[in-house]
Amino acid sequence: MISLIKILKTVITEGGNVFGTTSRIKKEYIEPTLSKFTSELKKIYPKVDFKFNTLGSVGKKDESGDIDLGMDVNQFITKDGTPLLDNWNIDEAEFNALYDKIRGRAISSTEAQSKLRAMLELIAINLEKKSDYIDTDLKSAGGGSIFCTFPQYDENGKIIDDKAVQIDINVGNLDWLNFSYYSNTYKDNVKGLHRTQLMVAMFKVLDKIFSHGTGVKDKKTKEIVATNPQEALAVLNKGYGLNLSQDILNDYFELMDSLKKNLSEEKLNQILDAYLKILDSTKTDIPLDLQKYWINNQSRLGLKGKLLPDDSNLTKYKTT
Repeated sequence: MISLIKILKTVITEGGNVFGTTSRIKKEYIEPTLSKFTSELKKIYPKVDFKFNTLGSVGKKDESGDIDLGMDVNQFITKDGTPLLDNWNIDEAEFNALYDKIRGRAISSTEAQSKLRAMLELIAINLEKKSDYIDTDLKSAGGGSIFCTFPQYDENGKIIDDKAVQIDINVGNLDWLNFSYYSNTYKDNVKGLHRTQLMVAMFKVLDKIFSHGTGVKDKKTKEIVATNPQEALAVLNKGYGLNLSQDILNDYFELMDSLKKNLSEEKLNQILDAYLKILDSTKTDIPLDLQKYWINNQSRLGLKGKLLPDDSNLTKYKTT
């Protein structure tokens, strides 16, 4: 039987973060679509308890470009590092072969991270084989997430012709996932990712690496310095001499305002430079309050603007 998604891929052109073949989904379609998605997963993996947290802007706006879900890592690996292969119908020999391959090329990943990566890759492959409705992006699977496409359903449980949505299953500590994808303000052209990527830039300037799924690591020592929101907040406050609260950190506009008021121009510009470089490789618009800075520093920073949306004020500045 030919996958419905494979048929949809030939006709959908509205865009998508990974697949390039998905449509935006209306708020009222999210719940019925997720219900069908979970049921499909349960058919393939009856031993798994699919308890998802919706992340980021899911259900907070009239439409969403995709659906980000959080799933606790303990559904995949026990606290002592034992992979739950039986729950996911994963052959042990196949897992060991892939795990050894991943460990052989791993530079800084822990054993647990390598085990999780092997599991997610094999799960994505299995979904691709066994489901007529779920397709996965096999090239991107394993880095803490499984990227899927799935048909959209309306409130009556009926499939919406020619429309699929991207659904990302992000695996990790749920408290951290909720924090890393969170934003309490959506206005102008600012999305949840703008707040998160601003944090990524702030950590980058401090020579720290922010991971959406696991925490914050020191770039030089490779030491994990934060695995929960409180620790992440402490790293930023100490690194910049600030007194940010969790509420400020959760809001792009409040966070940006605090940085502008309390940091030197040199330090602020370091963050903005890093931030705009990150956004330049992200399929999103530049926040309105930074578009003048983007124009004035485009050449110096080598900003291409290739991924800007067609309705952006900055499209005329795109370069090849």
